Amino acid sequence: MEIQEIVEEIKDEMIRIRRHIHAHPELSHEEYETTQFVKEQLKDTSIEWQELGLETGAVGLMHGKAGEGPVLMLRADLDALPIDEESGVEFKSEKPNVMHACGHDVHTTVLIGAAKVLERTRNEWKGTIKFVFQPSEERAGGATELIEAGVLENPKPDHAVCLHTWPSTDAGKIGIRPGPMTSANDTFHVTVTGTGGHGAHPEKSVDPIPVAGDVVDMFQRIISRNLSPFEPAVITAGQIDGGTANNVIATKVNISGTVRTLNQTTRDYIKKRMAEIAHHVAAASNAEADVDFKGAGCPPVINDPHLTGLLEQSLKDRIGEENIDYLKVPSTGSEDFAYYLEHIPGMLFRLGTRDDEDSRTHLPLHNPGIVFDERAIPTGITAMSGFAIDYLNGVH
Repeated sequence: MEIQEIVEEIKDEMIRIRRHIHAHPELSHEEYETTQFVKEQLKDTSIEWQELGLETGAVGLMHGKAGEGPVLMLRADLDALPIDEESGVEFKSEKPNVMHACGHDVHTTVLIGAAKVLERTRNEWKGTIKFVFQPSEERAGGATELIEAGVLENPKPDHAVCLHTWPSTDAGKIGIRPGPMTSANDTFHVTVTGTGGHGAHPEKSVDPIPVAGDVVDMFQRIISRNLSPFEPAVITAGQIDGGTANNVIATKVNISGTVRTLNQTTRDYIKKRMAEIAHHVAAASNAEADVDFKGAGCPPVINDPHLTGLLEQSLKDRIGEENIDYLKVPSTGSEDFAYYLEHIPGMLFRLGTRDDEDSRTHLPLHNPGIVFDERAIPTGITAMSGFAIDYLNGVH
């Protein structure tokens, strides 16, 4: 039976599954019910669940019957966001201040559906599929915890693939591009230190507040004057905190924000320049400034060109070239799928969820009012399972 026929058969079931997950969202590291729900939906498959010692999330293996072959990892994320839903859908979140506003409910449903399709076509493909239902993508930590727990071992995947909802692409279409797909995400903290004093006598102290403003302003010069206009990057100061009263000159001001880059060279250079600028700008006003980057930060997702080409051909065969969105630019959002790609090559592709007639589907990810067009679900299942079969059978 053709993949598209199986997808059509299970479409209504998949929409029911998606709506259940959407109505019962769980935050990062709290995906207990979602984990059990996933396993329940796949209890009639041949998936062998592996025990990695984590409280949430699920990892399982399915073996093809057509012989030995490669190992392909397919990954979806389970967690929701701390957002109070305002979408107006009838199956809206039943939990206050918890919502699937990034489409992870769709991701999970697509992977469940792909597993059902691949189960029914096991005679047609060889090798092994490792299904990874990952916890905690939003809060970060899920991918690295799974890696530390051994998800890339026993057996080691040859490649890893995932998808992500995309409200800029029409439902029924798949977005692809080789090379950079999402950016690195680094969080910075700057502490500007002055001396403090009375607001009526600024000449007797060093005021860190105007210095902090100068530091933030000069950070933007890195983008406009230190980088090539053909090298995209973002520096955003999202928080500034300082002072205790309106007539007191503060002693310290804290600045925090995010840096987004698409390659390691630019990433390292921006960090270096930020430290230099903060130090010298502060020194010019007799203040001090220290820059600290919290942790290692999420790396960029760099799509393997060969896999992207294989997906392109698979999509042409199954949904038609007219339903491929050739993405011209990467996203400056980040995805912790990138941590897997530090160990094995892989690919992330976009699942279009936009409906021209419903403005709610045009809203950005993480918006409390966003709606994902459910016509995307069968498209995602077709794309994921079709690619998996072609990859495992060595179709080039």
